[in-house]
Amino acid sequence: MKILYLITKSNWGGAQRHVFDLAVASKNNGHDVVVALGGDGILRSKLEEQSISTRPITELGRDVSVSKDAGSFKEIFSIIRREKPDVLHLHSPKAAGLGALAGRLLRIKKIIYTVHGWAFNENRPLHQKIAIILFSWLTTIFSHKIILLSEKELSQTLSFPFIGGKTILIPLGIGAPVFISVDGARQFIAKKIEVPFADFNKKTIIGTIAELHTNKGLVFLIQAVKDVVAKHPHAVIIIIGDGEQRSYLEKMTKELGLEKHVYLTGYISSASEYIKAFDIFILPSVKEGLPYTILEAGYAGLPIIATTVGGIPEIIDDMKSGILIQPRKPAEIAHAINFYIEHLDVARQYGRALNETMKKKFTLERMLKDTEKVYTAIS
Repeated sequence: MKILYLITKSNWGGAQRHVFDLAVASKNNGHDVVVALGGDGILRSKLEEQSISTRPITELGRDVSVSKDAGSFKEIFSIIRREKPDVLHLHSPKAAGLGALAGRLLRIKKIIYTVHGWAFNENRPLHQKIAIILFSWLTTIFSHKIILLSEKELSQTLSFPFIGGKTILIPLGIGAPVFISVDGARQFIAKKIEVPFADFNKKTIIGTIAELHTNKGLVFLIQAVKDVVAKHPHAVIIIIGDGEQRSYLEKMTKELGLEKHVYLTGYISSASEYIKAFDIFILPSVKEGLPYTILEAGYAGLPIIATTVGGIPEIIDDMKSGILIQPRKPAEIAHAINFYIEHLDVARQYGRALNETMKKKFTLERMLKDTEKVYTAIS
């Protein structure tokens, strides 16, 4: 088959990694694969390293702009018409909405939309939420099949009218990651943040890997640090990633006097390889789908703290394989971190339990096999 993947941004986040995994697997299965994407970021480089053709869309981006979105629609329409795909697989709201409409106008027979977290779950004004719900519903109407990554998103999607039997649940899966040793990872991070390794290695290291975006709730994590270091002055927070909030988070850290306790490393290629540098992994998101970073931390056997958003509660069994907290609650974040620091045996036990869950339920092979079935099943 000829498969055209379409995604809004070409940075390296969860949705982009999903597209990469699917595109590489489809190519290896003998399909003709092309990926259209906004910008010229890391995803494009990684795909071209795998000899997968890409089609950059100049002005396609996350923010709404009538003129730019009209130009993006023309580009998307032109790409679909030129490529003539048997399957058009859409990812992320903007690309999905524009791509689904263009695909219908061009009579593409298989239009599939994978939802990476519904945008109407974000903290927005009511009028914006209503507009996003309408846009999301229209995208599902134009699509032939909708893939959901979590049961929560599936239940939300089933509330849309007139979508019939279009929905299917396919949770994320990853191959068993390769991790750098604890010492090797800590040496790398210590050098990155310019702290002597001997000093860094004495710390309790709480870490996260995330795009620096409001959806990730990193503001609330930094707010919680004051309460953590008041009880455990040896604790430090490592935030790996880059994004639009970086300057704001750096300013906030400085204003709170936390420069020796909160470190933003910036983007690190293959960041998950260094995850064993952490004693505790935390993801304080206010909106998620089914995050890759939780799966990676689970494979690493780390004790995890995460919010009860999106599909996270479908991965972590609260107080059995991790700690779940409410979003936007700095006090809960601090309490959970302090609990792990003070109960190391329990922390290790939770890490082992989640590791077993990863090996049983969230394999890459299962995800790829289920997605391939969707490609071949649509008539």
